[in-house]
Amino acid sequence: MAIRITTLPPRWAHWRCSLQRRPFVTAAALGACLGILSSCCALLLLGVSLQLLPPEQWGDSAASSLRNLGRGTIFVLAVIYAPLIESFVGQLIPMEILRRFRAHPAVCVLLGGVVFGAGHSLTSGLVHGIASFAAGCVFACAYVAMRWAGISASFLAVSSAHAMHKLMLLFVFAPLVPPAF
Repeated sequence: MAIRITTLPPRWAHWRCSLQRRPFVTAAALGACLGILSSCCALLLLGVSLQLLPPEQWGDSAASSLRNLGRGTIFVLAVIYAPLIESFVGQLIPMEILRRFRAHPAVCVLLGGVVFGAGHSLTSGLVHGIASFAAGCVFACAYVAMRWAGISASFLAVSSAHAMHKLMLLFVFAPLVPPAF
């Protein structure tokens, strides 16, 4: 007869308690991990979109306005300032409205991705909108995952995911792409 384990092992139970005691550290760590994941997903979708869509539907480069700025200015504007504003408008407000209507978390994630992708599509074109939809879904997952700890912790998770996403794209992946692209 097999022994069935119905409780969490003590090691995992301690881990869960420490996450609940420090929700802001948990939110920042979750956001950083999901930011790396979202940048990889966005790059994958970006590559697929560039292969499938004709060049006239690509739209402008989202980073074209940043070319004449220094690295410090880009860091402050794109990695610190923009994620706070975009996360507030594109994630927090829609997610809290959906939460008031008691929407299912999956609906919240999809609609959060749609709002985020649509906002980026309007300013930078269809390809950027598609990649931003995937990133927006990952950011919405961060929000839903941390909502148990309150609005502040969930906003921190989304903002840190968004900041890590932009940091990865602008300072890790962008230098790997040839300038003519």
